[in-house]
Amino acid sequence: MEIEVRFHDYKTVGHLINYKKQILFEYSPEFIKTGLALSPFYLPNKSGVFIEKERIFSGLYGLFNDSLPDGWGLLLMNRAFRQLGIRTITPLERLSYMGTRTMGALTYHPVQFQCDILSEFKLHLLAEKSLQILSGTSEEVFPELQYLGSSSGGARPKVLVALDQNNNVISGVDKLAAGYEHFLVKFSQTDDLEDAGAIEYVYSLMAKQAGIEMPETRLITAENQQRYFAIKRFDRDGDQRIHTHTLGGLIHADHRIPACDYETYLQVTKILTQDNKEIKQAFKRMLFNIFAHNRDDHVKNFSFMLNEKWQLTPAYDLMPTQGMAGEHSMSINGKGKNPNLKDLQILAEQYNISNLMEMIEQVKQAVSQWRHLAQQYEIKTVIIDNVEELIQK
Repeated sequence: MEIEVRFHDYKTVGHLINYKKQILFEYSPEFIKTGLALSPFYLPNKSGVFIEKERIFSGLYGLFNDSLPDGWGLLLMNRAFRQLGIRTITPLERLSYMGTRTMGALTYHPVQFQCDILSEFKLHLLAEKSLQILSGTSEEVFPELQYLGSSSGGARPKVLVALDQNNNVISGVDKLAAGYEHFLVKFSQTDDLEDAGAIEYVYSLMAKQAGIEMPETRLITAENQQRYFAIKRFDRDGDQRIHTHTLGGLIHADHRIPACDYETYLQVTKILTQDNKEIKQAFKRMLFNIFAHNRDDHVKNFSFMLNEKWQLTPAYDLMPTQGMAGEHSMSINGKGKNPNLKDLQILAEQYNISNLMEMIEQVKQAVSQWRHLAQQYEIKTVIIDNVEELIQK
């Protein structure tokens, strides 16, 4: 099988080919001339055939693996292939299945999956179908979920939609209609905290108060009075695609294995952006995750974007989480749990963060707003208490 990789749907980046149980990639001569470095650490823009032999991503380079979903999206994809009678699925078949429905700026051709453009639909009905799939009560393959939900990462069910100012919802995979913008809407899964949408919304407000760059976020109340978290997509500017790359994809680190630390994140930020403001922003995100008790801080929950130069994407997936064995996915100065001020000072000195105490105070002040904001958005008292207990650990 051969896959053509395109940048912004039209410019050929190169070709992926299955050959003797390996995946070969070669840049096109035209793309090499652009000088664009889409994945500078592991896939530099130069001539020759590349073979990823570490097989961290089943033989794909991280650049292309970032185009594939995990968790929820992977579940939907596997169901679609099973319905076609296909049990063994190659990475290139998965990329072809994604086609033009990918996050970021890369698309894959030929496209295997097509769907009619969807008219306006109801979020709560999609949420109900999502729960049926997660609970195992339905084996049906719902076309609208396949189309809207199979391209995003993460474990929680979600759909790519377009919203207007009144939160009317249409497909977010197709070209934008006038007055609409690209958003991602998350649903709850069975083991989520109750009212997870409202919790994540409040966390996004706290992050903004902490000086963390966030996309626009909304708390949407659907027809059944359920509340869903919506976040504006940073990989789109109108219908223009923006190239994004996760930290894990850049450095070839599997997010399922806690094998990375915040020092690596800061180092990659320094090398890619060469911007002290971006380094300080990355440092502040570390502080927020520490003080807001977000321990699901793995390498796919940090990303970079390339416009004229590399920069951090806005922050995302900020929630109170316990983490594996109660530890951060990425350690802080070697500690996965409860780093102290000395650990932060060591990293701050290493990366020329001169206003550490001021940053800590800003983040702590923002996180201290949890109870007030949660009450404002009518989160139940028992949930407020439970999250506050986590924060205070």
